[in-house]
Amino acid sequence: MRSFSRLLTVAIATSFLVSGAAFAAGFGLYEQGAKATGMAGAFGATADDPTAIFFNVAGIAQQRQMAFNTGATAITFANEFRGDPNDVFASGQYGEYVHHTFVPAHFYGIVPIGQQMTFGLGVFTPFGLRTNWADPWAGRFISRDANLKALDVEPAFAWQTADGRFAVGVGADYRRSHITLNRNNGIYNPFSQRIADVANVFLDSDWNSAWGYNVGFLFKPGNWRLGASYRSDMTIDYTGKAQFTQISTGNAQIDAIVKAGLPPNQGITTSIHYPAIYILGVANTSIPTWTIEGDFTRTTWSNFDTLNINFDQTPAVDLVRPQGWHDSNSYRIGANKTASEHWDVRFGALYDETPQPTENVGPLLPDADRSGLTFGVGYHNGGWIIDPTVFVLHFNERSTGGVSSDNFNGTYKTDALLFSVNVGYKF
Repeated sequence: MRSFSRLLTVAIATSFLVSGAAFAAGFGLYEQGAKATGMAGAFGATADDPTAIFFNVAGIAQQRQMAFNTGATAITFANEFRGDPNDVFASGQYGEYVHHTFVPAHFYGIVPIGQQMTFGLGVFTPFGLRTNWADPWAGRFISRDANLKALDVEPAFAWQTADGRFAVGVGADYRRSHITLNRNNGIYNPFSQRIADVANVFLDSDWNSAWGYNVGFLFKPGNWRLGASYRSDMTIDYTGKAQFTQISTGNAQIDAIVKAGLPPNQGITTSIHYPAIYILGVANTSIPTWTIEGDFTRTTWSNFDTLNINFDQTPAVDLVRPQGWHDSNSYRIGANKTASEHWDVRFGALYDETPQPTENVGPLLPDADRSGLTFGVGYHNGGWIIDPTVFVLHFNERSTGGVSSDNFNGTYKTDALLFSVNVGYKF
């Protein structure tokens, strides 16, 4: 009995290692303006409304009226998991997200200064993650609910030449972010011969912050528009707390050993290395009433190569976990047609590569290459502007291929539907 108790104690202590936990990967949000989203995000060269602060800050220099633009995007996900029949643990298992709507909002305002300079202020959400699995969920020992929030505030200046053919802009980017992660711990119960839930682990960070910057260039030779933008990487060092809550198994002997081995609630620290974003756009206006643009975007997800989580009181359960992300590209094409005095029509298509290697696909983030189609309209009358857009996004089916680093193999299917609305006014 003593040997059994020792063995069980070791198993329980080992289970509190934060295996499978990863706070961040492939979670960029590019829907920062309804007009741009209607063009599938191909906006780095057009950049002709206040949302240019995000897409290409140089674009605000060409806007010579004080204006604001505010809005939000409602994002709904449909996700399902089917276990690999060859996986001992996941075989026959099914899971899906709790139905919820993620609504990142944004605000932009610009004020011209003299004839060639413009000041702008943007507030937006460039990154975010929510993966919340509905009970019963076999992957709860890896992740039940993960939630990352980020909010950027960016003051910016842009300047253009007297003829308006060339512009340059720069912004200082202040980011605040918050993370929570919720999962269960389990052990093999020799009495029931099943995996038993013995504790819940809740990691909750403070709101922490860091600074970055972005720069943009815009060149307009004839009917062509060439735009380039760079948004810097940044690292946020998070502090927070870990809360361990015991879950009764109904067996007094196991519960007593779990209680004795349960780590105390304590402080934690970790860091997330947010990627840089490069945008290159080319637009053409030679067809009357049409603007057609193609963009190439590269995101340096390889900055997020390792996750370290440090526990203040129990360093034995500190985690050092390689992530293996790689830089990824997206390809976007969009068009805007002036249909009448008050109406525009927009549409676009995109293909976006995932940065996530197969072995790290899991319940926290089952990412995949994705493709999307967009359609939007714009109404403008007097100073008022209203831009609604619908965006259908399909993720390629993604299998772990039997190489899951979480030892939880299966296939994930994801689709998303996004509705964006912006309201603006030019004074």
